[in-house]
This record gives sequence, structure tokens and C-alpha cells, in this order.
Amino acid sequence: MSEPRKTAEKVRLHERNRNREPYDLKALAAAVPALSDYIKPNKYGALSVDFTQPAAVKLLNKALLKHYYGIENWDFPDENLCPPVPGRADYLHYMADLLAQSNFGVMPPSSKITVLDIGTGASCIYPVLGVAEYGWNFIACDINAKSVESA
Repeated sequence: MSEPRKTAEKVRLHERNRNREPYDLKALAAAVPALSDYIKPNKYGALSVDFTQPAAVKLLNKALLKHYYGIENWDFPDENLCPPVPGRADYLHYMADLLAQSNFGVMPPSSKITVLDIGTGASCIYPVLGVAEYGWNFIACDINAKSVESA
């Protein structure tokens, strides 16, 4: 068997995104042990998550939140879609850049930022990440009562 290939940095992600480097699957599995059941060698011999399994995707994102952001108890009903944490974090980093650009290149104090999240969903991902990453305030709403209850 050949040597496992090293995965490159994810250069398409924002420079402040904590998920730019390849996932440390051992650390993520330590954060959320159930993730271990879905980590297997891929066709190149490198460890990977089985992204075909919705439970694996949810556990991976739960582990990312716990490992990188200190979020301990993030959960939502299995019938809801799982938002990919790296992409959602990217969106917030670009929002932060826009806020700084409109404030003479300086990020306004987090206490001055209130974000309106329309359609927050059951996972409430933007408020969870926005508070953890920037300390922003959020007002979130959704038309789905089950999503509001979960969020």
C-alpha cells in the first residue's frame, strides 16, 4: 500500500476560518467519541469521515464546534439538515470584513453589533458561531415552530 497523501490547506476558506487546515480527526474523535465509528481510511489510505452518512456529518460538525469553538451541547433533530460549520463560519468572517470596511477599516466593538438571522433553523448555527467567534448579539427567528423550539 502506498503512503497516505497529505491533504492541503483549504485555501478557499477565509484566512480567519479555524477550519482551513485539514481536520485533525483524532482530536475531533476525542471531542465527540461517537465520531470514531465513521472515520475510515479512504481510497488513498488517509483517514476520512464517511460523508455519505448523515449521522457522520452531524457528528463531525458537532466535533468541530466543540473542538474549535468550545460549544459543548449543540444538537438539533435528525430530520433537519446539518449546516456545514466551515462554510457558515466563512460567511460570518466575510460579514466581519464588510463591517470593518464600512467603519474605516476597524472592526466595531462586538457590543455594537446585532445581527438579525431570519430563518435561523433548528441548528441556530449563525448565532452559535457568531457569538463564539466575535461576541456579536443576535436576534433570530424562524417560521417553523419545531426549529424555534430546537434552537
